[in-house]
Amino acid sequence: MKRPKVLVLRGAGTNCDIETCNAFAAAGGEPELVHAGELVEGAKKFADYAILALPGGFSYGDDISAGKIMAVKLRTLKADLGKFIASRRPVIGICNGFQVLVKTGFLPHEKSGRQLATLAANDCGHFIAKWERLKVNKLSPCIFTKGLPDEIELPIAHGEGKFISSPAEMAKIKRGELCALSYVANPNGSMADLAGLTNAEGTVLGLMPHPERFFFPWQAQSRRPGADFLPPGYLFFKNAVDYAR
Repeated sequence: MKRPKVLVLRGAGTNCDIETCNAFAAAGGEPELVHAGELVEGAKKFADYAILALPGGFSYGDDISAGKIMAVKLRTLKADLGKFIASRRPVIGICNGFQVLVKTGFLPHEKSGRQLATLAANDCGHFIAKWERLKVNKLSPCIFTKGLPDEIELPIAHGEGKFISSPAEMAKIKRGELCALSYVANPNGSMADLAGLTNAEGTVLGLMPHPERFFFPWQAQSRRPGADFLPPGYLFFKNAVDYAR
């Protein structure tokens, strides 16, 4: 069976790239780590891959703001990335990757390509690393969350996860059922308890929680689940691979 090629983007400070590769490989994909510089220089091209993953971490040290420098680099490739997304190939941005998708203007998305939202500092004023319960929006068009139960648990680890946008944009998100995941107990002050945002086609997902950190049963936060237990993180990656096939 065909193993779709997955571009796992990395840069200085990205630190969840190996876990993301492992998850895609176990789900049936063929992941390849690609440095942002290879894309900018033309050594690698988005068009040669079936899936794009922007993993978590602290790309370029989050020196300006979370994901900003990576977003600036990708803006030079905005036309190519836009074509990739327009072709409805799956794109997932996890934590820092979500921040990059927001700051490049691809989530939320409109034709002008303007940045319509941001992910700001947590209301608590500090970095948070813990497990969170999440509600899965069954009405969302998101391909990554298909088949998940009504509620799941995933770990979070971020200092800038507060989703902020205009009232008009939040109304569009609500109308289109684009909030794919929401917090049961909001840890960061994110508007509408938003934890994961998809595009209207459902092929792009940005989320602050880390599905790659609960992909295998042994990654459960407490007692080991039974042999028949399927961790929620598994489905995010398996859905993308199956869709790309």
